[in-house]
Amino acid sequence: MTNNENKTNNIETFKELLKDFTLPKPENKPKENYVNILILRELKSAARFTTDGVEANSAIIRIGSIEETVGKMFGRKQVASDRRKAKALQRTLFTDEMKKAIGDDEWDGCTMIVTKMCQKCPECVLFGSAASDEGISITSRVMYDEAYTIRALSAIVQEYFQNAPGDDYSKKPTSGIREPDFFKEGTLFPCVITLRDVTTEEVLFFLNITDRNSRYGATSTRFGKVQNHILGVYAGHREGPSSLEVTRKIALKLAEKMLDSDKIKIGAGLTNPSTVDLAEKILDSDKIETLEDKLKKVMYSDTLQVEEVKKLATESYEEISKNQRINYVAKEIVSTFNAGENIEKTKIATTSISEGTNNLTLPVKSIGNGVKFNETTLSTILTELNDDVMKALLVEQINKLGNLLNLKNSQEEKARPSKARGKKAKTETTSTPVQQNVP
Repeated sequence: MTNNENKTNNIETFKELLKDFTLPKPENKPKENYVNILILRELKSAARFTTDGVEANSAIIRIGSIEETVGKMFGRKQVASDRRKAKALQRTLFTDEMKKAIGDDEWDGCTMIVTKMCQKCPECVLFGSAASDEGISITSRVMYDEAYTIRALSAIVQEYFQNAPGDDYSKKPTSGIREPDFFKEGTLFPCVITLRDVTTEEVLFFLNITDRNSRYGATSTRFGKVQNHILGVYAGHREGPSSLEVTRKIALKLAEKMLDSDKIKIGAGLTNPSTVDLAEKILDSDKIETLEDKLKKVMYSDTLQVEEVKKLATESYEEISKNQRINYVAKEIVSTFNAGENIEKTKIATTSISEGTNNLTLPVKSIGNGVKFNETTLSTILTELNDDVMKALLVEQINKLGNLLNLKNSQEEKARPSKARGKKAKTETTSTPVQQNVP
């Protein structure tokens, strides 16, 4: 088996493991299939997330016993950037295939204009669109959640003076002079995005978009460089925790680690520290701080360690899921390579993440409420998801849209008349207008 064939097998294995929580093709009636994606967005440059063009988006939230103002990335700031990336990717990879599929040589790659989206491409069907010339609207099956910063707003936002004075030697003050808020580089936004009732091709399409996308916020031609760390995929029949829940848990875990570190330092001087000795020394110490004190230190720290936050984000998501009666089983796609025989084999490692069974191998059918893929497994899949593979998946998705959109080359539906044939039918038979199926 060649390396390319093994790559395809890894992706097919991933799709096979997701099949119980996805659909074989898009359907018009909602079901309870959820693919939750845990992402940590890391700012690699200053970025602007603002509604009025000046003040940074923010929210007052409660974490533990304190209230704090934190930064906020609205869902629309995320979806707009992802949709632009998705439409651009479609135009790049399969414009000819799309024109052939819908029988319309005038397909121009779709648009972001709300009422003029084509409503025929995989992107429109996945992300949804408002009513257009077709007279129908398509509900989005990508559910974004507002993302919040772990640190307080005053620790991550800075004003920068900007102006646009022109090139005259003397000029009057203009509205181009302003001091907008910028989120500092290094700011972290844990977020959860949920795909509902999607196909496996749509899951891979969305993962590929997220992996490719590196610009968010206003003035993205000069600011807003972002790295998306895809930490996990959690599939099941229930929607998982929210971004806010995960962010709160991360902040508390960071504070608890700082508090535990202090206790260890205080007890380090004891030869054989017992629980009583340690407790007495902690009580006698005037340096020990409370969890609330540590939480404030976390929220006002200059930086956070990305790798530590990634680990805590995964732990937080899974702990909250368990409290919400969602039990995922971890699936890892492990590839082993035999250089002498040039043969690669793919095997599936299955472990439960429920309490007390972290090292227990279970049968594939013992899946509890869902399945989970970790960051390492997803990195392998994304590495193999090159342009050729992604193009093949998108073409496969087009062929699955027949029942929903009545496309020309669908295996499920008959060919739909093109615009030219539709006009001819109207001129020949005025009493029987051309009918189009709508979902």
